[in-house]
Amino acid sequence: MIDVEDAVFDAVYRSVSKLVPKDCFKSVYVPNPSKFPFATLMEMDNITDTAHQSNVQRDEYAILTYEANVYATNKSGCRNVMNALDKAMIHLGFTRTFMQFIPNLADNTIFRYTARYRAVADDNNVIYRHS
Repeated sequence: MIDVEDAVFDAVYRSVSKLVPKDCFKSVYVPNPSKFPFATLMEMDNITDTAHQSNVQRDEYAILTYEANVYATNKSGCRNVMNALDKAMIHLGFTRTFMQFIPNLADNTIFRYTARYRAVADDNNVIYRHS
């Protein structure tokens, strides 16, 4: 497995750190955040890129999918954090495949913005844009 999750997480956090405290930026699902704004960035998928697979007995390329969720008490705060996070992901070489406000049926005072990104990483941890 090609593992770039910590490097991606750290690079993105550096880009949003002025907007989101460290204890409010996680790489795992948190069902009930206690402070806002709050954000998660999770690697959702890491699969072998079979189009570039050779006869070696290890991954040479992996297709990665990440999901970001931003929660805030107002829509503009949610959008500001997501904009910073999105710029960081694009800068790293990811392609955004989804971005949408998600209705929060449990508490309509908390806004949620979700985005998904894809990229390819090689066995030297270089990230390439995925079309």
